[in-house]
Amino acid sequence: MMEGEIFTATLVPPGNMTPNSSMTLEQKTTFAFVILLLVFLGILIIRCFRILLNPYQSMPTSMG
Repeated sequence: MMEGEIFTATLVPPGNMTPNSSMTLEQKTTFAFVILLLVFLGILIIRCFRILLNPYQSMPTSMG
């Protein structure tokens, strides 16, 4: 029974500790990286739709 009490004490944070509302450096870096990836994905999606709508625009005029 003693081990179970220790185990639950490690999982549940004490009530008097308030969680830190500010983000850590790792969280800020991850958030910025995800935003950067979403912007890159948006640019690629727009580029693909442009190629699908007008495929001959991206082709070179001389084929040889």
